[in-house]
Amino acid sequence: MKMRTKRQGKATSYVGAAVLGIAAMAATAFGAVDLGTATDDLWVYPHSADPGGDPVIRVWGARELDINPTGYPGQPWAQSYFSYGYVQWDLDDVPPDTHWNGATLTVTVADGSTFDPSIDGVYLRGVTGTFDESNWVFGDDPAPIASARLVGVVSGNAEAGDTVTFDIPRNIDQRILQSWAKRKKISLMISSDTDFELRGGFLRIAAEENLLFDGPQLVLK
Repeated sequence: MKMRTKRQGKATSYVGAAVLGIAAMAATAFGAVDLGTATDDLWVYPHSADPGGDPVIRVWGARELDINPTGYPGQPWAQSYFSYGYVQWDLDDVPPDTHWNGATLTVTVADGSTFDPSIDGVYLRGVTGTFDESNWVFGDDPAPIASARLVGVVSGNAEAGDTVTFDIPRNIDQRILQSWAKRKKISLMISSDTDFELRGGFLRIAAEENLLFDGPQLVLK
């Protein structure tokens, strides 16, 4: 079922666990913070004409690889084999004592996707840098942390309007949490091993600018 949430100006409810970016401690959850639609999102691909204003984020990999093994964004010979999406939420209006207890990210499949959930994988990676989609240049930070990969779950047959959801756990790499707390932004990367080169598979995700479907949605637990 597709989530429809509007961007929130301020979040008023709190979640328990640890203050965002600080080592986890025992606490009780009091509710959820709906951050709404991504503040910034990008199509990260060397040939993208408008990475910060395109209504669709196109995500693909090479066979079983979702990111370039030669580095990020990779050597020129391999750059075209990989395409990513960056999504980011501004935390300036979130109360400073909001606690990190995990989150749920929901992205909506856009028209023209050839993603096959029986073959292809979609992944979420933590990012320690930040970006501004209005002036981002390909090759700039942020870069993903390769070891921090979360598997997404596709509901339906990956047709337009279907969703991919990620359950982000409470216990993730502390470098990621500390970066988010310091920058007051949650930055993530969406990747896939859809193998665009051999069979033309790729996942099309609705961006914040999309008029037909919701852009990426994030709810803190």
